[in-house]
Amino acid sequence: MNLWAASLLLLTVWTSSASGPLAQAPGFAEITRPLNGEVIRGVVTLEGTANHPAFDRFDLAFAYDADPTETWFPIVDEDRSRVVEGRLAVWDTNGITDGEYTLRLRVWPVDGEPLVTVVRGVRVRNYTSVETPTPGTSSEAPVATATVAPATLTPAPPVAVAEVPESGNRVGDALVAGGLLALGVLAAAGIYTARRANSRSEWGSARAARRAGRRRRPGPPS
Repeated sequence: MNLWAASLLLLTVWTSSASGPLAQAPGFAEITRPLNGEVIRGVVTLEGTANHPAFDRFDLAFAYDADPTETWFPIVDEDRSRVVEGRLAVWDTNGITDGEYTLRLRVWPVDGEPLVTVVRGVRVRNYTSVETPTPGTSSEAPVATATVAPATLTPAPPVAVAEVPESGNRVGDALVAGGLLALGVLAAAGIYTARRANSRSEWGSARAARRAGRRRRPGPPS
């Protein structure tokens, strides 16, 4: 008999001699997702390990957490595939009411009692709000949440302020501007008067010339 066969025989005998199910068997029967007290919703992937040297099958079920009758409802009736740190089943929680539930995994060897592990206080919240943060990572897809960065106050650069001239300077500037305007008006008036006088002088000279021409015109022969 080789070493593997001897180990298998001893483990089978030890399992068969145990009184009742073996609770919390790490490495053989484990539920790693969801965790105790975790919040789940919708369709959830249950992960863990269902394995044993004398593995025959495993089953997975749920019950109401506060149910004294321990009535179990099957999620997986019977699965003869070994699972090591992988997907045990897919659980659709949309068909049950919100509340606290217990999950139970049983790994059955070829002979003897099953190895059992349970996860308690799993909170199904499809229609109600979540009361407190969950202790573990949810097995469903994470919900994206917008993150608003806090506003940061940035000092504004100094603003250059134009200097306002004093009232005396304003008065002086106004007087200078008024004087320049008056000079411009006077200069325009002088130019206009000179041109008008020149025009009258030329007109008077032309009129005197016409009169002189009339006087010099000879009379008719006698």
